Amino acid sequence: MKILLFCCLFISINSFSQTEINANLKDTLKIYRTTDVDRKPQLTRGMYTLSLFISKNFNIDESIKNKKIIIFTSFIIEPDGTMTDIKAFHVDVKDYIEGNTEKKPTADDNIYQLDQIESMKGEAVRVLKLFNKQWIPAKNDGKLVRCLYNYPINFTIE
Repeated sequence: MKILLFCCLFISINSFSQTEINANLKDTLKIYRTTDVDRKPQLTRGMYTLSLFISKNFNIDESIKNKKIIIFTSFIIEPDGTMTDIKAFHVDVKDYIEGNTEKKPTADDNIYQLDQIESMKGEAVRVLKLFNKQWIPAKNDGKLVRCLYNYPINFTIE
C-alpha cells in the first residue's frame, strides 16, 4: 500500500514538473512582434549602421538601371542580441524615372532583369547574415524576449 501511494505521489509530482517545464519552454520559444513588446530591438549605434553595412556589401547587377527597389526582409532578434531566421520575402520594383530609357529593352532583357531583381532576395539574406553587430534585444514585462523584426532595404538605381 505504501509503495502504491509513493508511486502515485511520484507520478503526480513528475507530471506537475513536466507541465511547468513545458510552460517555461513555450515562453522562451515564443516570438513577439515589435508592436507587442515594451521595448523594441535596436542597434547600439543606431539603425544607420545596418543601412551603411548593407550599402557597402550589397552587390547589384549592372543590368539593373532606372529602378526604385524595396526588398522586404525579416529576422528574429534573440534574447542574446543575435539575428536568426533571416528571410527576404518580397521585392517591390518601380521605374525610378518614367520613360527614361535610352533604348527600348527587348523581351529577353526584361526577363534577365527580372531574374536579377528576384536574385536580390538571396543577396539580401547573404548580406544580413554577414552583419555581426550585437542588437539590444526586445523586452517585454521586464524579460528579454525573441522578437520578429521586419526591415525593408531600399535602393534607388539610376
